[in-house]
Amino acid sequence: MNKNTVAKAYLLFGLFTSFIYSHLTAQVPVTYTSAEIYQQLKKLNVFGSVLYIAAHPDDENTRLLAYLAKEKQYRTGYLSLTRGDGGQNLIGDEQGIELGLIRTQELLAARRIDGPEQFFSRAYDFGFSKNAEEALKIWGHDKILSDVVWVIRKFRPDVIITRFPGDERAGHGHHWASALLANEAFKIAADSTKFPEQFTYGVRPWQAKRILWNTFNFGGTNTTSPDQFKIDVGVYNPVLGKGYGEIASESRSQHKSQGFGVARQRGESYEFFTTTGGSAPKEDLMEGIVTTTQRLAERDSDNQPMATSGEFKAIATANPQKTPNTNYDALQSRIDNIISNYNFEHPEHSVDSLVSLYKAMQTSSFVNSPWILQKLKEIQQLIVACSGIFLDVTSSSEYVVPESDINLQFFANKRNDVRATLESIVVSAFDTALRVDLPVNKNVIVLKRMKVPDHKEPSQPYWLEKPLVNGGSFDVANQFLIGNAENGPAYTATFVLNINGLRLSVNRPVQYKYTDPVKGELYQPLVVITPVITSMSPSVVLTNIKPGNVLTENPTLKVQYKSNINAANVKVTIKINQESSIVYSKDTVVNFEEGKTFAALLPLKEIAKKDLGKKLTVDIIAGINGKRLVFSHYLRTIQYDHIPHINYFYRDATTLVNEEIKTAGKKIGYIVGAGDKVPQSLIQMGYELKILTEAEVTDENLKQFDAIITGVRAYNVYPWITLKYDVLMNYIKNGGNLIVQYNTNSSAGPFDARIGPYPFLISRTRVTEENAKVNITLPDNSALNFPNKITSKDFDGWIQERSIYHAEQIDSHYQTPLSMKDSWDSNESKGSLIIAPYGKGNFVYTGIVFFRELPAGVGGAYRLMANLIGLPKNN
Repeated sequence: MNKNTVAKAYLLFGLFTSFIYSHLTAQVPVTYTSAEIYQQLKKLNVFGSVLYIAAHPDDENTRLLAYLAKEKQYRTGYLSLTRGDGGQNLIGDEQGIELGLIRTQELLAARRIDGPEQFFSRAYDFGFSKNAEEALKIWGHDKILSDVVWVIRKFRPDVIITRFPGDERAGHGHHWASALLANEAFKIAADSTKFPEQFTYGVRPWQAKRILWNTFNFGGTNTTSPDQFKIDVGVYNPVLGKGYGEIASESRSQHKSQGFGVARQRGESYEFFTTTGGSAPKEDLMEGIVTTTQRLAERDSDNQPMATSGEFKAIATANPQKTPNTNYDALQSRIDNIISNYNFEHPEHSVDSLVSLYKAMQTSSFVNSPWILQKLKEIQQLIVACSGIFLDVTSSSEYVVPESDINLQFFANKRNDVRATLESIVVSAFDTALRVDLPVNKNVIVLKRMKVPDHKEPSQPYWLEKPLVNGGSFDVANQFLIGNAENGPAYTATFVLNINGLRLSVNRPVQYKYTDPVKGELYQPLVVITPVITSMSPSVVLTNIKPGNVLTENPTLKVQYKSNINAANVKVTIKINQESSIVYSKDTVVNFEEGKTFAALLPLKEIAKKDLGKKLTVDIIAGINGKRLVFSHYLRTIQYDHIPHINYFYRDATTLVNEEIKTAGKKIGYIVGAGDKVPQSLIQMGYELKILTEAEVTDENLKQFDAIITGVRAYNVYPWITLKYDVLMNYIKNGGNLIVQYNTNSSAGPFDARIGPYPFLISRTRVTEENAKVNITLPDNSALNFPNKITSKDFDGWIQERSIYHAEQIDSHYQTPLSMKDSWDSNESKGSLIIAPYGKGNFVYTGIVFFRELPAGVGGAYRLMANLIGLPKNN
């Protein structure tokens, strides 16, 4: 075998393991119990695949997915069209793309439990949508359809399953659209005239056998019926010691930002299906589909081997000694023998047979089958697992900068008694030949100091590298990235092993490892960052507040830039942009020290121009290593215990709110809700704000406040507020204003609390068009006149939506000064804002999305909030 052929083979086999381990980035390196290895051995016998398609993280049927992946052992995938960016956040205040980043990682955490692979399209979750027409228009029908077709052509599922129907029963425009796109893609993925540009990237047309709708009975809608095809997915797996209802609950409970923790379920549980394309199954999901080793001879409809790239040719050319092997029974017998002879106490006894099977498949006449690539990946993983080989490579730091050094530790330990040699380690420009025979249960450690090249790109989620397209989809030009759940690691180490005479390349991500005194050993992603990061504050400036306050009379813009390198006498230019115009520039010289932050306080009135736009941004231009480099982005880090640390770069900005905003009242008590950024906005308005705890909500203490405001979903997340009902009602009676932002009946907790002085119910009604017409139904109402006169102009420039979770069945004591509806709705809703005088004070319930509009700098939202706080007392 010549050197080039060997190199190709090593590269190919490296691809195998990079696929297997890419989803484990920033997790403790995976190890398998004997039971789990046994499960994987049984999977070698299965040659079937299923792709599940829905719209959001948490839409998927986790019990069905776990059953398909772990019980039936099918290669299983979930395609979520969006990353859940437009949802609400129960665990923090992240919104938009930041929430999408969190939900992406929560979905990957779920997949690590229930077993399938994870894919995404480029669709952006722009918020609740009431019909598919709107969703497809905003996303771009053809663009997202091409993504679904691409994933189908790459994954090549035998069966496609949708979570939702392609009509209004889906309950959400995104859900509805996901089913329409899936069924359309089912047909055209096999059409060589549709999206033919994809074929230049190695895929071929693909026709799934059937597409099914996984009917449901939830949310008050039952779409199941006894005559539908059904599967009992609640069975118990004694090898795993769990039923699939238990596995599914653990998986679904990873969606913590959505409050989707659920109890473990046991016992039989049927899933129902109706066929929407292809032949309908009668007894088995895979009817008419070959799922045995005979699948290896399958060809495409054009009579070509089912190869999707040159990878299979690489296998063939790497093994010129191959001999034809078309005896399916013999191959099947090898696999059956490995399974039947598996020793749970000594999995290493299976290594010789697995190596022999690997070579047999590698040299067989089935080498052109795409299933060969999949099965070789599975066998390689089993060889490593049965050998008890643990490999990882870690960095001593979490962040690295181009042209800096990185200290790496390569670690290997072979826990079982097999013949294994570590022949070399390759990472980036570092390639070392070792030839170390791995002893049993002895640590082999290699330390290496490596330089990060100056051209190394910063670690940025690939879908965030460019701005959103019309607010509806991500702009991703690299076809190979489309569909991927996340980026690959910043660096990957390849361990070249020889195990019982078989040379394998095993990839591991380079990660940052550290020990927390409470949480123990932790792994996080290794992140490549820029030499300088920069930020601006505050995020919103109100330039026309009356009466004025210290924040608005002489507002100051704070520019910060942090050095991630050491460099002396650096020439720096600070440049402030207002939209496309440069409004400030200053040159200086600084000594950069790693970790040091520099700041400049700039009087805003001397910089900003009212006629140039609302957005201010900053550029830091620095002379580093003979180059003039421009740094415009800030590094944002999001940390939660249940997911890896998330890092991404964004262009920080300050938004100017130039509308006149009059305020009345001074002191506010605030009960923080979920995902709540409203308090910062109230402080910007000049109010003296106090965050209230349970103990502080007393009759005496509340007397000091002009208004009490509860954050979004506060009643959902703090049961104690319900117990304070009488205290809050007394506060209103005595002249206070209580403003309750939306709450909801949801999986986050049943809502049965009393809120207002008179009855009303909280509905699921919402107005999702951010530009929906708002009608003023009570023009003389104080909420629309004091201290600001509210007009239709105040509803210009809103983002994502108008209002959610309206009041309904509203008692006659309530006033409803606004009405609104989406363009496709026939009925106006008056429940977005209800107000009731009670005693000397006032009660307000509002579904208006202040929690989105205030941080976004929407002037009309500030004016309306000021009016609610300033509602006058009643005589």
